[in-house]
Amino acid sequence: MIPPKQLEEKWRKIILTPDGDQVIDALFEMFVMRTSHTPGDPYQTAFNEGQRDVVNFLVNLARKEN
Repeated sequence: MIPPKQLEEKWRKIILTPDGDQVIDALFEMFVMRTSHTPGDPYQTAFNEGQRDVVNFLVNLARKEN
């Protein structure tokens, strides 16, 4: 298993490229800019929130200063 600090560095290396920036923008649009609530289906809502959380993690990682 890759140590967490090294994994974070690898993620940042990918995210901070022009292609990585476009991918993050697309993920943000697909999973963050829409509502995660699914009326009457708490399981789908939880699943949607999980997707949103992953994208937020990557965005925060990209914004993080060393």
